[in-house]
Amino acid sequence: MLKLSPSKISTYLLCPFKYKCEINIQIRKAYKKDTPDLVFGNLIHGCLNDFFKRIDESERNFETLRKLFEIKFKANWDKHKSIFQTKENITRYVEEAKRQFKIFIDNELSKGSPFLLEEFPKYNFSLELELGGKFDRVDREGTDLILIDYKTGKLKEEDDKDITFQLNFYEYLLTKLYPQYKVKKKLLLFLKENQIIPHEDHIDLEAIEVEIVEIARIINSDYRFDPKPNRLCRFCDYQSLCPLMNKNNELNNDLSQQNLLN
Repeated sequence: MLKLSPSKISTYLLCPFKYKCEINIQIRKAYKKDTPDLVFGNLIHGCLNDFFKRIDESERNFETLRKLFEIKFKANWDKHKSIFQTKENITRYVEEAKRQFKIFIDNELSKGSPFLLEEFPKYNFSLELELGGKFDRVDREGTDLILIDYKTGKLKEEDDKDITFQLNFYEYLLTKLYPQYKVKKKLLLFLKENQIIPHEDHIDLEAIEVEIVEIARIINSDYRFDPKPNRLCRFCDYQSLCPLMNKNNELNNDLSQQNLLN
């Protein structure tokens, strides 16, 4: 069965070869590297999840978030020390966590009791296709749902096309899993810049279904998974496996040898 999420689809559209590496558990474990920004984002998301899911409402404050971050960081100290590398770097990220937590506490979205938190819902579209994803948070107002996605990076670094597809995919998934509700709002909370960005794109659910099914068809019929040059090639964890990168390296070596002989 083909299992698709917004991140898997975005990866395939960016580079089929990277997608092939990502869905292979052994290759992913052997080659994928954690970066400070990625780990930091996961820590922040985990703290905000616990803030609502495991903390009593009377104790939801900045100090609670700070302690949650400290506990999670120390729980994997050896791993985090190797990723963040220096004491100065660790201090910088800890201070950034405090800054983002203060922003969150002062934000209206720090109140209330979310309907869903970091859920991993799955929807069997057919016997051959399973759709899933990870919701940061979904609030409920009567029969209306509010989809909220936390962002810890800079606003300008986010790919609007990817965000649009991700939110549309989640809206489609929510309507299938909870047909008694309707998605009223989709919000992006950029903690670094203290901005709530409403996503005004109102989708045709049938159209997004057609798009997802077509992408699934393309992936299912792809037996080559050729690499595709893109803006993120130099950051890819699978460069040493990539036929395109190896071909370019061989070409560069040949050119260097020719220059030496001339």
